[in-house]
Amino acid sequence: MENTGLVIARHGESRCGREGVVGGPRGCTGLTELGRWQAARLAAVLAKEHDAKRFAALYATSVRRVAETAEIVAARLDLPLTVADDLRDPDYGEADGRPWREVLSEVRAGPEDGLEIAIAPGAETWKDYFVRVTAGLTRLLDRHHGERILVIGHGETVTAAAHLFLRLPPDVRVHAGFEVTPTGITRWERQALVPGIRERHHRWVQVTHNDTAHLGGAGMASEGEARP
Repeated sequence: MENTGLVIARHGESRCGREGVVGGPRGCTGLTELGRWQAARLAAVLAKEHDAKRFAALYATSVRRVAETAEIVAARLDLPLTVADDLRDPDYGEADGRPWREVLSEVRAGPEDGLEIAIAPGAETWKDYFVRVTAGLTRLLDRHHGERILVIGHGETVTAAAHLFLRLPPDVRVHAGFEVTPTGITRWERQALVPGIRERHHRWVQVTHNDTAHLGGAGMASEGEARP
């Protein structure tokens, strides 16, 4: 049986990210033209990877910027697309669709308090989000043990996976983070510590982080999103 593998690609540049708008179901209006170009480049490199070492499944969230990226990838790879909405971005509640600058100016809490305090009525805290997404990733990996899967998601998806595999507590996010640019690819593989030994002696290894070689140095600027 081959090693279990998880490949996570962030969506392409979004209009809400370019405009600094909170991008929940209301605020997200899809990809920019640059974002669609990035998604096409992403699809091309993932297609080559798929030909060499096939993905068993493709998952994405229903958030518009992710769905548009995933549809481009799915068509190029000729893989069915499955919605995994428990991997979606944090729920922003009443902040959805408002300018980030305005929303954050109303938050009366420091960064550490923000782990426990929602940025607006109806929004998730980071800890609530963390529990939801790490549980969702764990279910997918259990379902596809011994297979490689592809997830089109958010920067937060990459961060949550790193916390899960490295066993980092949620509050580490206050002190350190993970840079994830549009269509950056992060690859994880479950490998044996020593070849040929028992199952319990495996560990998760990050093979690449935020790989943007497919963009060829173009279109690599981070979105101007303010984040809590």
